[in-house]
Amino acid sequence: MPVSFEDIRVGQTYSRPKLADLWGYLGYQALARGVVTPKDDNKIILFVTEDKQSFQVQYEDCLTGNILEWEGPTDHFAEERMINTLSTEDEIHVFHRDQHHKDFTYLGQATVINVEEEAGQPSKFRPQVGQ
Repeated sequence: MPVSFEDIRVGQTYSRPKLADLWGYLGYQALARGVVTPKDDNKIILFVTEDKQSFQVQYEDCLTGNILEWEGPTDHFAEERMINTLSTEDEIHVFHRDQHHKDFTYLGQATVINVEEEAGQPSKFRPQVGQ
């Protein structure tokens, strides 16, 4: 079953367990990555945390206005899908929080306006969110 954003509102906060419940997942672990691509769906969901726990990879992510400076995962998961969203029907949705262990705020859909692809380190994306 595709993930629905019908009951998700821009500017509202959500925990991963709440989203898992809304989307019919058995547990929030399916949403534990920073990039989630629900099976058989056109959604790419970003969970962005600026101030991460010390044991996590310290990606440099920063939201300024409606521009997100975001480093993709070190394994480059879903990068090609994100880069190609302008020519596909894939949608990028962004949840953001300033600090770990807080709920995420849904910022809305995003459009990648710039990307610096890197091979040996995280690629750098600049999506505009909430259009």
